[in-house]
Amino acid sequence: MEPRGETDRKQGRRGRRTGCAAGTLFLVIAGLFLGRGTLIDYLGGHSALRALDEGETLSPRARALVERCFAGLDPTRLVDYHAHLAGIGRGSDCWVNPRMQSLWHPRDHLRLAIYRSAAGVRPDDPDDAYADLLAALASREPRPPRPLLLAFDYRYDPSGKRDLEHSEFYVPNDYALALRDAHPGLFLAAASIHPYRDDAVRELERVAARGVSLIKWLPAAQGIDPADPRCDPFYAACVRLHVALLVHVGEEQAVEAEADQELGNPLRLRRPLEQGVVVIAAHCASLGENLDLDDPARPRVRAFELFMRLMGEKRFEGRLFGEISTVTQRNRYGGVLATLLERRDLHPRLVNGSDWPLPGVNVLTSTRALCAEGFLTPSERETLGEIYQWSPLLFDFCLKRVLRSPRTGQGFAGVLFEAKEGLPGY
Repeated sequence: MEPRGETDRKQGRRGRRTGCAAGTLFLVIAGLFLGRGTLIDYLGGHSALRALDEGETLSPRARALVERCFAGLDPTRLVDYHAHLAGIGRGSDCWVNPRMQSLWHPRDHLRLAIYRSAAGVRPDDPDDAYADLLAALASREPRPPRPLLLAFDYRYDPSGKRDLEHSEFYVPNDYALALRDAHPGLFLAAASIHPYRDDAVRELERVAARGVSLIKWLPAAQGIDPADPRCDPFYAACVRLHVALLVHVGEEQAVEAEADQELGNPLRLRRPLEQGVVVIAAHCASLGENLDLDDPARPRVRAFELFMRLMGEKRFEGRLFGEISTVTQRNRYGGVLATLLERRDLHPRLVNGSDWPLPGVNVLTSTRALCAEGFLTPSERETLGEIYQWSPLLFDFCLKRVLRSPRTGQGFAGVLFEAKEGLPGY
């Protein structure tokens, strides 16, 4: 069924959050002024700077758990389909909206500070420090799944004009490709191209010629409606060039995107799928609600329910995949994680992703809560804590490998973590 477009989009808008609780305001102010080593590093983890000493090793118990996680898998086919790059233009052409570096925007400023801490980057570091630290974690034995580095395009308005005011950040395609080429065998790379750009198809052809086979979209932040007919020429080019899309679905909290959350409705992916595009639905729409575009009354339902409905459409098998990054986070796993663990029939159509640097944000994943609800044993939780201190990137992989449904004892099948035919890394 064809979405109604702008009418539904406006109906689905939630409006910008204008207030916050006193406790949240306190955290923002305290985080800004207490500085590194206190609240920001508690929230953000200061991860990649903690444990990169060459002589440091895992305990025998932790190494045994890691070996269990890799058992039965082909390490050459393990891919992390969701690893973000970032930079502020210090030694690169990356860009961050100035409000994220301004104390006049404390919420945005704190968010950037937490991300920096999670990635192990100091405010005065050059942009390459982010990638260097990620490379150090990705190359540390035993290696985690191979990160696919994501470029990220600006936001554009419906006329195809770049919208800097409402863009969150920008990572050039050539920056991701250069890092891939500088670390052969360690990284893969994905481009990001807004389909409303006048040169969208030309840019797609250019990056495809350099080996790119995946394009990253975050519709709510970039102002992309996947159901917009203006995307059709781009979809045709994707099919012709054998390039897939990685599209965020469900609510987006990591960037400022409240005004356009409905653009992340999973049902809007029907248009590219119907035209033959291979699509990865990032996060399996594990957060938020969207309009049910199949119901004339347009009720709001869980985005995950809409994603599962889409996965249930036989015509999209072989073209639609789900990606499981962030499904273990404390604000997402309820009602989602157990279902995904138990649906073994879907595991060949799911792929792994970390959403780096989010695994390094301490407060997002609670192994205590997962243990209390039966997804982990106390022993596993304790050992995973050691692995987290050693490498949050490896921790993210190991956590997903040891999780079990409290109802059935079912875990994620190994096939989920290996590259799929037609996707990067295969």
